Amino acid sequence: MATSLKPQPVEAGWITRWWRDSLLLLRGAPSAFAMLYLVLLLLNVAWQPLILSIPIACGIMAIIFAVAMTVHQGNTHIMDVGRSIRDMPWWPLSRLVVEITLIVLALLVLMLLFRHYLGAILSHDHISSAATLHNLRSPEWRSLPKWLRSLMTNGLGTAQTILGNTFLLLSVGVIVTGITRQGYLALLAGFQAVLVNVRVWLGFLLVSVLLQGAITFLSARLHTFAAALLVSILGVALLLLVGLYGWCFVRETFGLPGAQVTKRVVIAVRRPAGA
Repeated sequence: MATSLKPQPVEAGWITRWWRDSLLLLRGAPSAFAMLYLVLLLLNVAWQPLILSIPIACGIMAIIFAVAMTVHQGNTHIMDVGRSIRDMPWWPLSRLVVEITLIVLALLVLMLLFRHYLGAILSHDHISSAATLHNLRSPEWRSLPKWLRSLMTNGLGTAQTILGNTFLLLSVGVIVTGITRQGYLALLAGFQAVLVNVRVWLGFLLVSVLLQGAITFLSARLHTFAAALLVSILGVALLLLVGLYGWCFVRETFGLPGAQVTKRVVIAVRRPAGA
């Protein structure tokens, strides 16, 4: 469906259009996305080191993109979705993740070298949602089960990582859609797509900042198990929605024009009902 590494500008009205497209995909294969939601829950319950937050986010994005692409093409059965995840280009994705990890490690080394000048910035816990929750020391937070703390930290942290690193989202999408199998080409295409769609990138970045503010506000008020569980469940739902928005971004930037894509989604979603 995507044929070129040359990114295209996204048409105006992308916020509401991608919301409608995401709902169409969810309605087209509710069982598949319910299964995906459970998979995301299980993945985020596990402990995840902060230093690997970007590589982990890339893997989660790849899974969401694979499911969304399969449903978009009209394959709504759970077995079809499972095969799409199995048949993903895992080796090229692994190489991309390795390259991203090396870049992150290089940046960390530079930050350590200049920690004298960056100490005032790096000492704050509000750099990311995951860091904010990971470094909480309140008795109420420590009294929550470890699995619940991991679920909330990982779900919201991964969502913010995706929103704040749009070029990575686009790079993963380029490989999942089969445009290229080369990691460096995918990274270059991701950077170019961000430059072509600066307004969309700023929108994602703004949501990332708002999410961080919301987490900072809520972190001092999560005093009960029920409240923490509710925020965790909503956090994983937000992660899924962010992934679907990311898929729409990839699809319109490297695929068909927005209006034609929307029609194609409608056809793909409605096809099983008419069969």
